[in-house]
Amino acid sequence: MIWQALAWYAVVAVAGVVMTGVLRRLGVGSGAGWAVARVAGWTLPAYVAWIAGWLGLTHWWWVGLAVLIPLAWWGWRGLVEVKPRALVEAELVGLAAFCLLAFLRLSAMAVTATEKPMDLAILATLLRPGTIPPVDPWLAGQSIPYYYFGFVPWLLPAKLLGFAPDVVFNLLLPTLAAVSAQGAWALARAVGGSRRTGVMAAFLVVFAGTFDGWRQLFAGTPLSGLDLWPSSRAIQGTITEFPLFTFHLGDLHPHLLCMPFVLVAIFLGRVLGTVKGRWLPTIVLCAVLYGAAAASNPWCAVPLGLAILLVAVADEAGFVRPVGPGLWRWVRVAVLGVAGWLLFLPFWLNFHPPTQGFGWVTSGTRVDEMLLFLGGVLIPSVLVTWELSWRWGGVELARRQFSRGVWLAGLVLLAILSRRPLLALVLGVGTVLTVTVWRGTFRRARPVFALTLVPLALLAFMELLYFKDPYGAEFYRMNTVFKASHLAFLLLAVVAPVLLGWLRRRRAVLAYAGAVLVLLAGLPQLVTLGGRALASPVAGWGGLGWMASGEPAAASWLRKQRPGSVLVEGVGDAYSDAARMSSASGVPAVLGWENHEGVWRGGNIGEETDRRKVEIERLYKCGDPGEARRIAQKLGASFIVVGSVERRLYPEAGLEAVARSGKVAFQAGECVVVSVRE
Repeated sequence: MIWQALAWYAVVAVAGVVMTGVLRRLGVGSGAGWAVARVAGWTLPAYVAWIAGWLGLTHWWWVGLAVLIPLAWWGWRGLVEVKPRALVEAELVGLAAFCLLAFLRLSAMAVTATEKPMDLAILATLLRPGTIPPVDPWLAGQSIPYYYFGFVPWLLPAKLLGFAPDVVFNLLLPTLAAVSAQGAWALARAVGGSRRTGVMAAFLVVFAGTFDGWRQLFAGTPLSGLDLWPSSRAIQGTITEFPLFTFHLGDLHPHLLCMPFVLVAIFLGRVLGTVKGRWLPTIVLCAVLYGAAAASNPWCAVPLGLAILLVAVADEAGFVRPVGPGLWRWVRVAVLGVAGWLLFLPFWLNFHPPTQGFGWVTSGTRVDEMLLFLGGVLIPSVLVTWELSWRWGGVELARRQFSRGVWLAGLVLLAILSRRPLLALVLGVGTVLTVTVWRGTFRRARPVFALTLVPLALLAFMELLYFKDPYGAEFYRMNTVFKASHLAFLLLAVVAPVLLGWLRRRRAVLAYAGAVLVLLAGLPQLVTLGGRALASPVAGWGGLGWMASGEPAAASWLRKQRPGSVLVEGVGDAYSDAARMSSASGVPAVLGWENHEGVWRGGNIGEETDRRKVEIERLYKCGDPGEARRIAQKLGASFIVVGSVERRLYPEAGLEAVARSGKVAFQAGECVVVSVRE
């Protein structure tokens, strides 16, 4: 287990070394450059490789590895200027996050349940030879309609090492924790934070929890019995994931995969606003990171663009007006946004989500829901607003002693009238911060005040509008709250320590009290996961130990089969163990989780998935070897799987006929793979 982690960590660091020199030549400090270099260093070559895949190259990953050579040559001069001592803190931040998350996940290494099989299927598919867009692992013959680019940069070290997809899956999670922590550390310092606030931001971005753990404790639940699942459903009818839950659960979904891209893109946006020299290469690099984040998770495209704009233009004079000398910075950001979209045009032209428009939210988040979920990370912005209103009259309130009372009374009244307390709170805080930045007050704090506006805007959006998707009336705003609140939590985790650092210079006691509350919010949840990890056996990085005997070996054998192979396996409900062989091997199945195809493609795909499901059931139940073979070939299949799932779903007589329908190509334990190639 240790040697695999060391090999992976070392190979991932290679691109970091190369990109550190490049960033140093662009004027980025050594420590900050090292903190964001792994993400930028793998994303830029991966982008070039991805384009090669679009042009028809089946082994396109190797193009990306070749791109590292000219990058190393160009960045060499900058690399020799780097002082190793300047890299220590950033590296320790990443290493600590990697090790701590790897430890916490010892009890959750099995790649099964929730959305993990789907995520593993996409990863395994991308690791097999093929062009871009990749084939749909659960609807053979079609390209995948989901956003998958978040995996692409990490395919390059995976191909170098040759690890199995499930091993890469489990190693990628602590890697994402490491690079997200480093990105938060660099970004927090870039918007005015100190070393202490940078370390706190790094911790919160990966390990922040919510007050719901305390609620469970006070309700009588023992510490060892705390359940993070209800904490991730804090707002009724929605998903409310937070960093500790997301990283521990381990679904390699777009909302997690995009996190390091988001942090590094905003950091580069800040560099773009201050760089004096090589601004064109900086724009190109930032555009690639922005485009990668948007392609990984289209939900973050607009808020990320807004964040890049705000940190780029919030300089010593507040928001630089788009006239006169300040116009150039706005132009740079506009060029960056257009370039980021154009660079990923092949993705956007192939991406066709089942759009249904927007609707108005009928009932907002309750006070108790708001406090249990967001109470911790919102504390710093509320305290800073309190201080601004008290001392500076941030919204033109009278600067008298009673201004604080007037301000709070106004918020309470707005909350009562709107029945949306979260909306009232973020509008109040956002107004104070906007006026403060626009008026040019507090020179050093303007970037962090400006960045804080983005998560506040996301929270306001989810209280007013929702994106219409096919989850039914009860869960009408589930996906909107999920995506908006998760990104808001990420950004609040970065800005919270910096805001507290600003407050400490004015009201130290209030700042330290706020810091304690923010850190204590998720402490019970963190301790609970640590206790479970201590009691868990160390079984290695593989994630297929939950399978029946012989099935992990069958998946390994299937991965070695030639491109174009298709398999048939048992069809079951979503979130079940059905479709496990296509998920673990990357060999596309005739049909996997059919409901996910409906979510990805819309209701029009239902006729095709129903047809395939009926044919697969006929194949496994017909009891005639010749008929089973004809059905498989009609479906375009190369292999038929008979294993634990099939034995549970279909009659024994039908399975015996399937086993005689072709040549037994592989057999181990409970699993048989029959070849029906013509």
